[in-house]
Amino acid sequence: MSMIYPKVKVAAVQYAPKMLDLDASIAHACDMIREAGTNGANVIAFPEAAIPGYPWWIWMSDPGSGMKYYARLFQNAVEIPSPAVQRLSQAARDASAYVCISVTERELGSLYLTQLWFDPTGALVGKHRKLKATNAEMTIWGDGDTSLMPVLDTEYGELGGLQCWEHYIPLNVATMGATGEQIHVSSWPIGLADPTHPFADQQCINAALYYAVSNGTFTLVASQIWTEEQADVICDTDDQRAMMEVGHGFTRIIGPNGCVLSQLPTDEEGICYADVDLADAIPVKYFIDTAGHYSTPGMMQLYVDQSEHKSVHLEGGRPQKTLSYEELQFEGEKAE
Repeated sequence: MSMIYPKVKVAAVQYAPKMLDLDASIAHACDMIREAGTNGANVIAFPEAAIPGYPWWIWMSDPGSGMKYYARLFQNAVEIPSPAVQRLSQAARDASAYVCISVTERELGSLYLTQLWFDPTGALVGKHRKLKATNAEMTIWGDGDTSLMPVLDTEYGELGGLQCWEHYIPLNVATMGATGEQIHVSSWPIGLADPTHPFADQQCINAALYYAVSNGTFTLVASQIWTEEQADVICDTDDQRAMMEVGHGFTRIIGPNGCVLSQLPTDEEGICYADVDLADAIPVKYFIDTAGHYSTPGMMQLYVDQSEHKSVHLEGGRPQKTLSYEELQFEGEKAE
């Protein structure tokens, strides 16, 4: 890893998923990827569970009542490789940008919340599974693994990401800080953690803000917005509709010193842009480099095992690797 400090145009997408509809969500995401690319973005960030939408029903009723929605989510989840991945690959290639998009990933009989990373050629170059689903999310998504915490060494700097409440976990923050990450994708659903609390959105913003300052990264905070169209799909009662309020996006781009460089209104889809100079992080690191001169290894140390952990090991299988644009096209055609 060699640290470079280019000037980069970054984009964070504020997005309303086409709830539980894989094809429509992919088409919508690809349109926004191409739009950001047309506007010159080099790195494009999407919110948590952008495809095919966040499973809000887990907060509305009991797990049994949500089974019908889980079944639809399972059927509309993203497999790797697949035609859905092929379409995202083509969009990243068309945009000539690095794209980080969060999806519900299906592998065998389980689902995972996964950030997929595509490079400007359309290759799938990395993925990060949320390490621990939050509370009721455990009824939907399985655990990730530290072997899937990539930081990409690119011409636009070191790129990485986490999802939602992963930003609250000090060990996650410390692990990512030790990688030299320079641009961080902070993927979230809407900010409405507690609709009875007037500052519910702020607790999510504060987590992303802390991350940016703690690790000295440019942080692309990408959130969803809640819409009536999503409610039409998964709300069975007026009480359930009342739990969600339209809007509640908080998409913004935060500098390594904690300053907000740009942001979007809370109730509109759109793309937030900023032109950033990665060298602006150097003065921040001068004051606080939590993985370097501001650490205390003589008193506190963190050991991270990044080997792959599985309950069943099948010898001789195909290891995970980068899937090039050409391979994705070939695999996608076979899948169809």
